[in-house]
Amino acid sequence: MSDASGRLDLYADMLVRSRAMLESANQQEWDALIQQRARFVADVEKLRREPETDRLTEQERRHCAELLEEILEHDRAIRERLDARCEELSQLIGSSRRQQALMRAYNQGQGKLSQRMRPSPGTEGRT
Repeated sequence: MSDASGRLDLYADMLVRSRAMLESANQQEWDALIQQRARFVADVEKLRREPETDRLTEQERRHCAELLEEILEHDRAIRERLDARCEELSQLIGSSRRQQALMRAYNQGQGKLSQRMRPSPGTEGRT
């Protein structure tokens, strides 16, 4: 296998992985996305270490460009899904914080209310 065909195979593998990552993002399978992302990064590192001794032909360069365009489109779509998920989580965290603050205020109010409801010393047993 020449270096050029090895590079093309790596790009093709990265495209397959990016498709799987997009599918995981679309299905909101975040753990699967993270696992696939780790393998994608490993492929990128492998590509980076791949020697460039063989030059790509014009046809191979066009094919690489097409693969990269699709990979980048998948990356954009994945980022959109992740941004939406971050916004959703941010809203959930904000809602949880408001709920906790309300519970604290309610519990503090309960204490004050129970103090008011207790008979004052010396009035116990009187009606």
